[in-house]
Amino acid sequence: MPIIQACVLAAGKGTRMGGDRPKVLFEAGDKALIEWVLGALSEAGVDSVVVVVGYRKGEVVSVLPTGVRWVEQSPQLGTGHAVRCARDAFPGNVDHLIVTYGDMPLVTAETYLKLVGERSARGAAATFMTVPVNAESRFGRVVRNPDGGVARIVEYRDASPEERAIFEGNAGVYCFDPEKLWRALDKVRNDNAQGEYYLTDVVGIILSGGGRVEAIVADDPLEGAGVNTPADLEAAEKALALREGRDQ
Repeated sequence: MPIIQACVLAAGKGTRMGGDRPKVLFEAGDKALIEWVLGALSEAGVDSVVVVVGYRKGEVVSVLPTGVRWVEQSPQLGTGHAVRCARDAFPGNVDHLIVTYGDMPLVTAETYLKLVGERSARGAAATFMTVPVNAESRFGRVVRNPDGGVARIVEYRDASPEERAIFEGNAGVYCFDPEKLWRALDKVRNDNAQGEYYLTDVVGIILSGGGRVEAIVADDPLEGAGVNTPADLEAAEKALALREGRDQ
């Protein structure tokens, strides 16, 4: 059986949520956001998980189930830097490495498995989930080649007006060939509007080296919804309640 591991990014404060609580500890329904994420990964059969913590790390670590490991990102220099901080926590025999966010409670086990399955089936170095977006959305945009293949991902802050008019957004959930991920991360630079190391830059680096990257459109666009504001949290609570009602 292939070995699947996951890296969950959970270092942020979540300033727009209000208060001092780490964002991933806000509750939707009866669970913290990160507990929904870890539950879906467990249901998907992920062999082990590493959580990247930062802001008020002790509080986040205190809710992690037994067996879930953690590493600290300090200082916080972007998503690429966060994944790089976790590198030494993964053994060399991992077949698939899922990277996801601790504030995305609506991503299902089925979606994680779909990313893994499609990566294997298509011989890709990476797969990632995309969702439809509108012009005002601050999701990174998926730039495609004329033949429909992925060319790169551009963060909203760095996107041109033409790129912001693209209506396919990167949800930030990936499955990587670990060795190819680590090689690409070594090449990521921080010459962008935020001065950060973006995980999204890995896609372009892999492609430029001849690797294959596939974008998988989410079956349910709501899965791409992260929680950044109290309104987002309320929407996530409603969606989870409806989902649980359907499952009963």
